[in-house]
Amino acid sequence: MPQRRLLGVLRPHRARVALLVVLIVALAATTVAPAVVAQRLIDDGVLRRDEGMVWAMTGALAALGAAQAALTYLERRFATRLAEDVVLRMRTNVFAHLQRQSLGFFSVARTGALVSRLHGDVAGVQQVIAGTLPAAVSALFLLLTTGLTVMAMEWRLAGLVLLLLPVLYLLTSHFTIALRKVNQRMLAAFADLDSLVAERLSSGGAEVIRHYGHSDRDTPQFRLLAARVRDASVRRASLAAALTGSLILMVTLVTALIYLVASRLAISGSLTLGTVIALLSLLARLFGPLTALPGLRVELIAGRVAFDRIQEVLAFEPQIVDAPDARRLPARAHQAPSVEFRQVDFAYPPPHDLAVSSLTGDQDADLADEVALRLDAELLDSGPLTDALPANTHGPRPALAALSFVAAPGTTVGIVGLSGAGKSTLARLLTRSFDVDSGRVLIDGVDVRRLRLDDLRSAIGIVPQETFLFNDTIRANLLLARPDATTEELETACHDSRVWPAIKGLPDGLDTVIGDRGLRLSGGERQRLALARLLLKGPPIVVLDEATSHSDTVTEQEIHESMGEFLRSRTCLVIAHRLSTVRDADQILVMRAGRVVECGRHQELLDAGGWYARLHRAQHGVPVAR
Repeated sequence: MPQRRLLGVLRPHRARVALLVVLIVALAATTVAPAVVAQRLIDDGVLRRDEGMVWAMTGALAALGAAQAALTYLERRFATRLAEDVVLRMRTNVFAHLQRQSLGFFSVARTGALVSRLHGDVAGVQQVIAGTLPAAVSALFLLLTTGLTVMAMEWRLAGLVLLLLPVLYLLTSHFTIALRKVNQRMLAAFADLDSLVAERLSSGGAEVIRHYGHSDRDTPQFRLLAARVRDASVRRASLAAALTGSLILMVTLVTALIYLVASRLAISGSLTLGTVIALLSLLARLFGPLTALPGLRVELIAGRVAFDRIQEVLAFEPQIVDAPDARRLPARAHQAPSVEFRQVDFAYPPPHDLAVSSLTGDQDADLADEVALRLDAELLDSGPLTDALPANTHGPRPALAALSFVAAPGTTVGIVGLSGAGKSTLARLLTRSFDVDSGRVLIDGVDVRRLRLDDLRSAIGIVPQETFLFNDTIRANLLLARPDATTEELETACHDSRVWPAIKGLPDGLDTVIGDRGLRLSGGERQRLALARLLLKGPPIVVLDEATSHSDTVTEQEIHESMGEFLRSRTCLVIAHRLSTVRDADQILVMRAGRVVECGRHQELLDAGGWYARLHRAQHGVPVAR
């Protein structure tokens, strides 16, 4: 079955594969033919002193050499182009499939492991299609044509060659299982090494390491992972060398036996000199494919392992997809939609439910709490004011429990609470980065699971606390929101988000490349650039998740004033730790342990003296008792 799947990728290219086989067969014929021509040159030309035959056969040898050279070039070029086309399609399919995966997939899948699939494993399949399969087919045809020619000249010598076949089969069968396992270990080791390199050598990773003064701490770990790659490579080379050495020994013994038999037959007069020379030449060509086929089988095993790893990813279906009866989000001319959470329960799933296990590394189902910490940016705050739900020893950590609230059309809802209360999780459920375990998330009364994902996500704009920017120009990062935006519109959005003064001061303005994750900009500038991107998108639902946390109070106030008109015409959820950010909201939700424990306007909640009032006092230096 795996071999069928591997060959199945060639099915769309059947005509080209057939032409490649024709080239291989023709090349095999031009490889065998010179031995037959040499026999006639010696027996009919040299020994009979026929100069005409000598000239004719010499010319035939030259023509065959030219044909062989031309066919070799065509076959290799054609095979490489075919392989590259197949790999281009496969690599594109894998990338597109990964793009359809949910956020949860990328929260546990290691970046280096994904790169290893797209680069290393796909390259392994490319090598099989471009080199190994053509070489195997060529070896089989060469073996067939050479064997038939030898049998036609002297069947007794052909019988000796056949003694090699069962020995070769036993040898390769013995080594196959071990080689498959070592190839799997080597690819896994490469994935671990790529993951370490991708994290530690990224701009963010390098910055964190240097901030803590441990720039050389990861070197031993890198050396350990690199040593695993080395050990697997040495082990594979040792097995391949042992197989090759065994084959050479067997071929040498059989060759000596054939030389002995052929010499005795020539001395007795049973074989002509030309036939002996032709047979020895053919046998040399015959032993080539005989010894090559086991090695090619080893390469096919490596290619199959790489192909299986690719198929493993392609077989993992996205967890969040359109429902069969998914509908479009109804268009509303001048009114923003409503947003409602109705009795929502949710817990972050364990890693093995989110991604292929080989992509997640050492994580397993027992580490669900760690995954929840990684998924929810709020839980990264390990300060004293944390309010996460207690761990559930019988399953994953619950993030939300029986949560309900309504954001009326065109209103702003502030969401506050201690770290770990589940505030950012609301945004993930609203955009269907994850689906609720029970309850419903509704937009204009329609469950988000019944809406088309493209419509849903185009209707929602999110500015997270940690803004991700691509290593590209400011213009390119802004045009992600609206590819047809004009330069004037880009500048207007940057003015309104208060980032234009910073952009204007850069050497190339909007065309300045801002580095990996935008690290050439400050944290506040990155957030304001994300706000500009939101203004360009202009969605009817807006989620601001600590969107101005890196800005000073004055800049934050200026941003709110400039964006006031924009937000008033939209339904807006503002997630904040700084209460000044939400004091003017139409309603404020106070979350604790995944539930809404208070709801009201700023002054109402202060007068109530509950959790909101305690948070307010804490931000003014008054200790809060838990």
